[in-house]
Amino acid sequence: MEAAGALGRWRPEGFREHLREAVRARSRAFWIVVGLTALAAGLRLATLGVQSYHHDEIVTASRVLRGSFGHAMNVVGFSESAPPLYYVLAWLWVQMVGTGEFGLRSLSALAGIATVPVAYLIGVELRDRRAGILAAALVAVNPMLLWYSQEARSYSLLVLFSAIGVLYFLRALDSGRRAEVLWWGVASALALATHYFAIFPIILEAVWLLWRRGRAAAIGIAIVVVTGIALAPLALHQMLRGHADWIGEHSLGHRLWEVAVTFAVGEIGEVIAQPERLAPAIVPLAAIVVAFALLAWRGGRSERRAAAPLLVIAGFTVAAPLAIAVLHPTADFVLARNLIPALVPLLVAVAIATTLRRARRAGIAVVTVLLAYSLGFVVLAGTTPSLQRVNWESVADRLGEPQAPRAMVTWTLGEASLRYYLSTGSFQVKASERFPWYVHEIDFISNGDVPPPARRLVGPRFAQAGYESVGPLRIRRYALRDPEVARLRLRWVKRAPLNFGSNGVLVDGIGPG
Repeated sequence: MEAAGALGRWRPEGFREHLREAVRARSRAFWIVVGLTALAAGLRLATLGVQSYHHDEIVTASRVLRGSFGHAMNVVGFSESAPPLYYVLAWLWVQMVGTGEFGLRSLSALAGIATVPVAYLIGVELRDRRAGILAAALVAVNPMLLWYSQEARSYSLLVLFSAIGVLYFLRALDSGRRAEVLWWGVASALALATHYFAIFPIILEAVWLLWRRGRAAAIGIAIVVVTGIALAPLALHQMLRGHADWIGEHSLGHRLWEVAVTFAVGEIGEVIAQPERLAPAIVPLAAIVVAFALLAWRGGRSERRAAAPLLVIAGFTVAAPLAIAVLHPTADFVLARNLIPALVPLLVAVAIATTLRRARRAGIAVVTVLLAYSLGFVVLAGTTPSLQRVNWESVADRLGEPQAPRAMVTWTLGEASLRYYLSTGSFQVKASERFPWYVHEIDFISNGDVPPPARRLVGPRFAQAGYESVGPLRIRRYALRDPEVARLRLRWVKRAPLNFGSNGVLVDGIGPG
């Protein structure tokens, strides 16, 4: 029996038997999928521990997971805006591997790797092995999926559970079998317990199953409903704390534009303290548009029907929260990473669109361009500091231990990371607290070369004592000539031009005056 057939009929209870059969058969499709999964593993694991933690990952590593399991769950309730499942698994994971970058992120990496064969199975379910292979390849090299496979947050796990949910939804829709509906419900419940935005594809799939399969869909829907009821008090509590309100501070139109760019080339904007750039995304976005144009004009009825459920799921996953944001601006949480459950269905639909019988050569050309560009961009991002998370660990190493009371002025979203890597007892200070702080040294960490801060910002007694580069970052040091201290002009130093969106201040070796 062909290995692809064995994979296509995969059931949890018969996994080992089917895997042995697939290995014995050694079909070309099976080994291609194995190779693509290995490629995904190589891309994700090779640089997994290279980049520093950024702000959100610091929250995971040092705020949520630093203590007991009870402490972690308590912190999720008062400081996070996500359900607890990822943190439950991450807490268990770090008991074995620790909270280092490679260890903690490896949970997300494994989820990202496992998504590749799931994409293959979705393609096979709807079309054929060729579509499945292309779907697996697109998922393996997609820059956004790779980014969040190297992120100590819940998004990669969300993608995996949502993709499994799509697979069993399609199977349940086709057969109506109780086992398929059950596994759809389980996968959907896990996705919802990982991230609240999983609710959008789940609602669509539940209504679709109820319409097509009636009472047979009841058991899966019941599992999801019970999970939703259990999560509702936590979700309401977190919403009232307003942890995600910052999203609405950016225009909805800009964030939608960011979704398109990020889906194509990953996080190359505000997350890494860079201006969002459309240019790198033009080629992959154009390839996707051409693929869907081929599907519309050259696709046969069966081919369009194969892609339709995926396009509907992806479209609804984006459109539903967008409609809520327009109708109720106070519930505007539209953000690229929150919409990530739409990405795997979209990529599988692209794979189907490039396997058309009436446009075979054009499809091959389009998918080749998309795969080559995505792989090239992933490699480029992995070797280019300006396309990576800000290297706060190297900044901390360069700053070293404080020799005297010191203030450090840098990006607001970099404060937590810098404090984590300094390990000097540094802490954030705010002008609103109205403490007088006295320092001997002021260090400005900027994003690239910027003009020196005006004299009135640092004070007349401070003189520049050093200037050095740390990758794309720059450290400009000011110090007093004598061993005394002077009052920090806290409101003023935050206004220094550092090429970040906003500045914050850390101090160490100091107490309030």
